[in-house]
Amino acid sequence: MAELSEQFIDQIYEASFVPEKWPALLDDLARAVDGMGGYLFTISRGASAYVASEAVAPHVGAFMDEGWMAVNGRAARAEALAYPGFITDLDAFSEEELEREPIYRDFLRPRGMGWAAGTHIPLPTGDVLSFNLERATVRGPFERPVVEALDRLRPHIARAAMVGARIGLEKARAGADALEALGLPAAVLGGRGQLLACNALMDRLIPDMVQDGTARAQITDRKADALLDQALSALAGGTRRGIVQSFPIKGQDGKPSGVAHLLPVRGSANDLFSRMNSILVIMPLPGPGAPPVKVLQALFDLTPSEARIAAALADGRSIDAISQDFGIARETVRSHLRSIFAKSGVSKQSSLVRLLLGVTLPRPGS
Repeated sequence: MAELSEQFIDQIYEASFVPEKWPALLDDLARAVDGMGGYLFTISRGASAYVASEAVAPHVGAFMDEGWMAVNGRAARAEALAYPGFITDLDAFSEEELEREPIYRDFLRPRGMGWAAGTHIPLPTGDVLSFNLERATVRGPFERPVVEALDRLRPHIARAAMVGARIGLEKARAGADALEALGLPAAVLGGRGQLLACNALMDRLIPDMVQDGTARAQITDRKADALLDQALSALAGGTRRGIVQSFPIKGQDGKPSGVAHLLPVRGSANDLFSRMNSILVIMPLPGPGAPPVKVLQALFDLTPSEARIAAALADGRSIDAISQDFGIARETVRSHLRSIFAKSGVSKQSSLVRLLLGVTLPRPGS
């Protein structure tokens, strides 16, 4: 397999520094082994990042969107084998098992796919990179000489993945440091909620307010940590509406000492190797005043009416005053208040006010 030579080695290392190069590399490599295309994805808790060549990208997108990642018998079998090289479907399954395995029967074969050569590579982030080349069903499985040629490329792929992961971690640190310039303690979290990087301001809050747990970052206030866990699980599953992403943190004396905000990282910032899934920001109390209505509406998924009432409460107005000023019944204000409680994760008006006052960014130098 002379075609799997210096050309692809150079492309592999180029892609480690320029992730946008991966789809073209996967397409070229798949074409060289008579495949449909190729794809990379990271195996972690919840949603996974991936890149794919043009021909198979719609299939990989459907695979992720339809939840097949959670029941991926192919990946589970490959992980169980733990073979440090490329394997094929027939290395992991018998032909009879392939006929019964749901991912082949219900997803791959109906799409004209189902023969792959792939390998798993552990990353420094604790995730695993899955590198795969896919063939059409009618073409048949990958031959042993092709697999051996891919094995000769595997050390280069592994090194490129390590470089990409390291660059991703540096991006995470840069993101946390950028928030430090605004006076905000911040930690960058991975897909499982694990702490990837934090700035010096957040480091001062460890371990009294925030802890670097073995499974994920944790908040020492149990109620706040439960809300954080719910929010991380929701973000990993691709949902946000109805999930509390801003919540107060109580200190050892039982009084609110800060407000945590969980900010999802989406788009190009969340690439295959950086594994930046979210940013945890801690804002100290008290804040500089009532935040803008639009800010409250965006942070807590409030309706416009709920956001106006929340801002008025933060500004010190009573329920009776809000009822009179806004021209609405007192019971209507209370109904909105109950909805605001549910969306913000608090149960008392005083706690809500403290939470809202911790939303606004601190003034420079404060």
